[in-house]
Amino acid sequence: MADLKFYFEKAVNTYEKAGRIQKKVAEELLRRLNRGYYQTVVEIGSGRGFLSKPLIETLSFERFIHIDLSFQFLKRLKSDLRGRFFFINARAESIPLRHEVSELIISSSTLHWVKEHDRSFKEIFKILKEGGRFYLSIFTAKTLSELKHASELSGFGSVYPLKEAGFYIEMLKDMKITFNYEIKNYREVYSSLEELLLAHRYTGTNYTEEKKFSGKEAFRKFCEIYRSLFSNNEGIYATYEVLFIEGQKLSPFPQY
Repeated sequence: MADLKFYFEKAVNTYEKAGRIQKKVAEELLRRLNRGYYQTVVEIGSGRGFLSKPLIETLSFERFIHIDLSFQFLKRLKSDLRGRFFFINARAESIPLRHEVSELIISSSTLHWVKEHDRSFKEIFKILKEGGRFYLSIFTAKTLSELKHASELSGFGSVYPLKEAGFYIEMLKDMKITFNYEIKNYREVYSSLEELLLAHRYTGTNYTEEKKFSGKEAFRKFCEIYRSLFSNNEGIYATYEVLFIEGQKLSPFPQY
């Protein structure tokens, strides 16, 4: 089965146009960011620069490090940026940076994909200096609840198993950080079910851990259920739940 990286590599030419919910989430996270001077900024999951491109226009920094699991996304982003930018092709679970290198960590629409959440988040925060700040946006369990419901009723397809917002909140309470959070829900309306499904394909977010081989009849039933339950006079809709977290690292993490 193809992994997550494969799905994102396929979406490099379509992500910017199709990723309208990701762009809205990045814009919201951008509004929350505390401007100022940061010697080193690290962005995890830079993608097409929905967050970093507008941010660098108003932020002072010495170097900006972009991290993404997709080499193709980094290559495309690198062609758009000039100056004090560095690019690392790596997964969020294993970032090859020394501890306490950054004053600011940002990540939008990325960290819901990580494995071994507790270990991964601790490793991410080790990159942050004492007193450093972080701003994150994470898709959580109520995202695409309509798609999940229609899939379960029809037997067609599957949806990636996102964590509840409370899972992240409780996990972070046990770390040496202080943070605030807000949960926001978005409802996106699409002209058709086909447009909705293509939007997820063209952003690589149709990746799931469970692949079901369903026939035409299951797909027909899925479409019928979705259209009958989740449409209005504007079109087909889908819900996205996003956890926004902002905070500060209180003290260095122990070295193991």
